[in-house]
Amino acid sequence: MFLTVEGVNKCYGSLSVLDDISFTAAEGELVSIVGPSGAGKTTLLKILAGLEETDAGMVRCQADLDRNPAILVFQDYLLFPTMTVFDNVAFGLRCRKVAKRSIGRRVADMLAYFQLRQKADFYPAQLSAGQQQRVALARAMVVEPSLLLLDEPFANLDRNLKAETAEFIRSFQQEYTITTISVTHDLQEAFMMSDKIGIMLGGSICQFDTVESVYNRPVSRHVAGFLGHVNIIPGHCLQEVDTKGIQDPGERAIGVRAEAIELCADASGSGVIADIVFAGHFVIYRVQLRDIVLRVYSFSCDHGVGDRVSIRIKQYIPMKED
Repeated sequence: MFLTVEGVNKCYGSLSVLDDISFTAAEGELVSIVGPSGAGKTTLLKILAGLEETDAGMVRCQADLDRNPAILVFQDYLLFPTMTVFDNVAFGLRCRKVAKRSIGRRVADMLAYFQLRQKADFYPAQLSAGQQQRVALARAMVVEPSLLLLDEPFANLDRNLKAETAEFIRSFQQEYTITTISVTHDLQEAFMMSDKIGIMLGGSICQFDTVESVYNRPVSRHVAGFLGHVNIIPGHCLQEVDTKGIQDPGERAIGVRAEAIELCADASGSGVIADIVFAGHFVIYRVQLRDIVLRVYSFSCDHGVGDRVSIRIKQYIPMKED
C-alpha cells in the first residue's frame, strides 16, 4: 500500500485523542475520514503531515517525502493576505528556489486549471470562500506533493457550493492521480468524492471500507445512526410491513433508512400518517406503526395527516449491537 497507518495512538496528558487508528490508502486513492467535531480527525491529519508525533503506532509512505512532501491544506486556507493570488501560489516554489521562468510557467498552469487566471493579481480578501479554497489547493498542488491532506475542505462553503467543490476535488484528484486523505464531517460530500471512507467516532475508526459498503452495511447501530437517520423496527412490528422476503423474523430488529421506505395509500394499511414536514427537495412523513414512529423521506406529497398507508421496505440494514 502507498500509505499505511497502523495502531496510531495519541494522548494529550490524560486525554486520549486517537485510539489504535489503522487504515491504508492505495496510490492515487482518495480516502475520507468522517466524524463529528472533536473525534480526533485533525490530530490524525497533523500526524500524517509530520506536524505531530504519535505516542504509539506508525505511519509508512512509499513516497520520498523529502523530495515530494505531504502537503496539508488547512480548514481556514491560511493564505498570505498581503500577497496576490499569483504570489500565494508561487510561494512554495520560491522557498524551494525553483528557477523564476519555471515558477511563472507552473503557477500559470495551476491558475488556469483551477479557473483562477483572471484572479492572478487579486488579494485573498477580494475572493469568495470558494475561490480562496482553490488558491489554497493550487498552492498545494504546484509543488507536486506525494500526499495531499485536506482539513475540513467544505467547512467555509455554503450549501450550494459544497457539492460542486466535492466534484471538483474528485476531478482534479483523479487527473493528477494524487493520493489524498480528507477529514470532514460533511457526509454527502465525502460520499461523492471518496474511494474509501473511515468512520471515526470517539477517537477510533469504527469502520473503514468502500463508500457503498459503509453506507449499506454499517458494522453497528452507532455507525448506522451517524450516517443518517435509521428507523429501528423491532421484531414484533415486522409482520406489519412488507419486508421483501424476510422469513421468520422472530424478535430480531432491522434498521431501515428513511429513504428506503415506500408508502402506499391503503385503507387497511398498518401505518397512519402522524405528521408531514416539507423539507424543500423532499417531504418527511412521520408514520405511526403500532408502538413506534417511522421517519420516511419521499419526493412526493401524496398523503395527508391521518391517512392509512401500507409500508414497504426497499432495503434494510441488519442491526448489530454496538
